[in-house]
Formats: sequence, C-alpha cells, structure tokens
Amino acid sequence: MATKPYLLYAYPWMPYPRRIIIYLRERKIPSTLVTIVPVSDPHLPTGNTVSPSFPPRPQGSLPILAIPSSSTSTSTDTPVTYTYIRQSVAIMHYLDTLCDTASNGFPLSKYPMRGIDALSQARETELLTLAEELLVAWNPVRMFGTGAGTMPYPEGAKEMLRWVYRDLYTVESWFQDRRSFDHLERGGRGPSVAEIVLYQFFEFTRVCYGVDLLGRVEGEMVVDVYGREVVMRFDRLKEFVRVFGGRESAVLEEDEKPSKEVLANMSRWEDGVL
Repeated sequence: MATKPYLLYAYPWMPYPRRIIIYLRERKIPSTLVTIVPVSDPHLPTGNTVSPSFPPRPQGSLPILAIPSSSTSTSTDTPVTYTYIRQSVAIMHYLDTLCDTASNGFPLSKYPMRGIDALSQARETELLTLAEELLVAWNPVRMFGTGAGTMPYPEGAKEMLRWVYRDLYTVESWFQDRRSFDHLERGGRGPSVAEIVLYQFFEFTRVCYGVDLLGRVEGEMVVDVYGREVVMRFDRLKEFVRVFGGRESAVLEEDEKPSKEVLANMSRWEDGVL
C-alpha cells in the first residue's frame, strides 16, 4: 500500500494530461491513490503554478507523475522524496502494470487494456502508434494555422492537414475488421489505452479548435498526399467517437476546459486553412 498518494501534475485541458484523467476514471483509480494536481494555464499571467497545499511543480513538460518513495513516512514532518515519470503513455503503462498486478494498493484490473497475448498486444500498439501520430501531425496545423501558434503560415497548415487525413484514413481502415464497439457502450468492458488516446485526439480538436475532422469532409473526393483520389468517409471512426463520447469517463468538467482567452486564440483560424 502506498503511504502517500501519487501526484499527477497536469494542465487538465491539454491532450497529454487529459488522456491520463480519462484513464484514471476508466480504471476507477481513486484520488487517494493518484491525486490530480491542477497546474494553472501557462498562457496566463499566473500560469504554471499549483496550490500551496501541494509540493511545487516539478521541472519539465506536463503531465508529470510524482511517485513517493516507498520509504517515505506518513508523518507530515518528514520530507517526501519522489521519482518522476514525464511522458503520458509511460505513465499509463506504469499505472496499468500496477493495476494488472494489484500492486501498491491499486485496484486489480477487471480486463486488460493493452492486449492479452502477443497478437492483441501488437494490434493495440498499432492503434496507439497511429493515435500518437495524429496528435503529432496536428501540431503544425494548429501552430501555423491558428491564433495559438507562433507563426501564421496558412499554406503550410493546410498542407499538413492533408497528412492528418492520411493518418485518419489509415485508422479508419484499421477499424474495418472490428464488428462493433459494444465494449465501449455503457456497461461494456471498457476501452484500451490506445482507444483512450485516440478518442482524446478527437475531443481535443473539437473542443479546443472547433473542428469536426470527420464531418467536415464527409463524402468528398480528394487527392491524398500520394496523389491518389480518395473518397473521405469515416463511418467506423464516427461510430467510435459517438460511442466513446457517451462514457462517464469522457465527461468534460468545467475545470477541464481551457480559459476563454486561450480558447479564443485556438479557435481563430487563418483564412484558407479549413
């Protein structure tokens, strides 16, 4: 049993911390085990600060999981020493291993989130890699195409958006052999780590940037980045987003949304990008 809770330092609305918040809800990991430490928005004058009731924010990009030393006493007079994990997927894999083995007081997993055998683990890694590629490909789109970026370059943003759609088309094809998303329905088994990461990408682009990536090109014939004519249809992905969005873990609380000032910049698109 952990003597003190793990601390998750996070900007609750940003994509990398947000995926862990969804994961914690799905695994039903209580705040007594992992306490979310909200860090104020870095874009605001009082940004990058935490409540004085928590240890100061560690150096590095968020999220950061602070793991108390096993030798740390419960006494309030004893300084706590921490080990840090600074990458969202690594954090989820670490916590999931604790759940799979019911270690350190973490609840025993009711189902595997990373596959049950070599093939299913490989398939989940496939999807996780694709989901990560989507967010990486989105970065130059928003950096050069919105008010949240540092350099307006609408032509470059528009071109990079085509690469986002290349990845979306790949994920749509990946889902073609899935018969249903019953496991994501209320009362169903629940999502995998890869599905959490994928869903959060769509939540992020819709809520923060005001873009329905799947609906805006529905049925269009386009020339993809390889010069091929492709009809933009994402029936499986649209069903995935719809079903996952109905889960309790996907509820977006008010304190998990960006400030109005930040949201205004993110949703201000340069002409010709979309």
